[in-house]
Amino acid sequence: MAPSIDLQGAVRSAQEYVEKNQKTVAIAAGATTAALVAAYAWRRAANYVPAKGKYPVGTLPSGAFEAIIVGAGPSGSVCGHYLAKQGVKVALLDKEKFPRDKYCGDAVCTPAIRILEDMGVLKELVDNNEAHFADAGGFVSPDGTSYIGASKQKLGQAACCAVKRINLDVRIARCAQRTGATFKEGFEVVSATYDKGAGLWTVTSASGEKVVGRVLVIADGATSKLATKLGYCTEAPRGVCSRAFVEGGTHNTNFDGVCFYPKWSLPGYAAIFRHPNDELNYCYYLIPCGNKPGQCGEVSESDLARLHNDAIKNDPFISAALGPNAKLERMRAAALRLGGQGLTTTFDDHMLIIGDAAGHIDPLTGEGIHTAMMGGKAAAETIIDMRNTGDFSKQSCKAYSRRWYKAYGHDFFMSQKMAEVIHRYPILLDAMASEMQRQGDVMMSKWAEVMTNMQPKTYFLQPHVALPLGIAILREFLAQKVFGKPDRYQLKKSA
Repeated sequence: MAPSIDLQGAVRSAQEYVEKNQKTVAIAAGATTAALVAAYAWRRAANYVPAKGKYPVGTLPSGAFEAIIVGAGPSGSVCGHYLAKQGVKVALLDKEKFPRDKYCGDAVCTPAIRILEDMGVLKELVDNNEAHFADAGGFVSPDGTSYIGASKQKLGQAACCAVKRINLDVRIARCAQRTGATFKEGFEVVSATYDKGAGLWTVTSASGEKVVGRVLVIADGATSKLATKLGYCTEAPRGVCSRAFVEGGTHNTNFDGVCFYPKWSLPGYAAIFRHPNDELNYCYYLIPCGNKPGQCGEVSESDLARLHNDAIKNDPFISAALGPNAKLERMRAAALRLGGQGLTTTFDDHMLIIGDAAGHIDPLTGEGIHTAMMGGKAAAETIIDMRNTGDFSKQSCKAYSRRWYKAYGHDFFMSQKMAEVIHRYPILLDAMASEMQRQGDVMMSKWAEVMTNMQPKTYFLQPHVALPLGIAILREFLAQKVFGKPDRYQLKKSA
């Protein structure tokens, strides 16, 4: 006979339990609600933008500018263009006379290509044979596994193009000038002071000329003397890159762009990019990695010249691409400030810091042209919004920080971690190259999308990418550790 169940007793017990604990439940529910409300209120307060300020249009003193941009590189000139396009009175200052050179890899990635197209500059570059769009490209992994494919067909567009900075920068600066920016060349800024009462900056040149404006935009490059002088930048750049142009017709290169990852300089790399007229840019990037000053993996910044020059003759892949008769210019070098390194902030009252001056260079690739241009546009949009409200306070300027973080800054953390991981585990790059050999341009195009900012680094974690990569890593581990896959990336012995 089945035991009887006292349903009424069970109900009474449940009621007693609820009555006994309802105070605790109420307190927990109240605390949770309060926490959610507080979080919401904090978020609203943090993102609050004043609707009205002290400086509406029409309050600017005679002869003053609404924005002063110090530095006419890609970030500053893009910012100047989009401001002038909306009728903002903007001064664009640079210490050099244009055209002027800038040492870098010259790779203009997809987001920058789109901005250049919108500005009308891309057509100028193409019409004047100053841009070469990459199709045949790839990379060589630390153990010598290589793949060169045609990603353009899979992506529907070229992931990047090569443009000499002497051509790119002058085209963008002149575009900003034509749009309406006052472009002052040979204007070497020695000081910038802020009058809080008037809400105005005064920028002074080495010759004593003064420019007054409502907003200061600092865009004077990776070493940023101005951001340093004003206390927003607290340390020197930690990365470095080289550049040497190779005369067309003197080399053996038959691709548009290849990155070389010798294990001794990881997470840094070397690259060769093709320019118009069969000219090449051979460059070497040393990416900060490690706790010691100047440390870039197993090498340091001071090793750049040695690595750059040794690879020309002794790197088995780079020397083969250049050939024995390549005519190279003397190596030039430039500093890299990656991932916001050394910056205390990128905004303050009536002030924004953009481009290389803000450290807006990808910590994995060392690429900064596209982030500079995207940041310049984000700064312009923020200034236009502030102009409409008349409020240029730190709270309003903070909107710029949210814009650049959403556009590309969110990727910096993953880029830094990936740099650390590939330095420690080079086999990951070997596995990627091997998987490209297996899948062809399908995997190559995925790599290209991430490396050119078309996709975030977290794209590698998506199941349709992560699963085959995980299998590829296991396969590569077995090939190297069990079956003795040969390491083909060894420096040639000097005679």
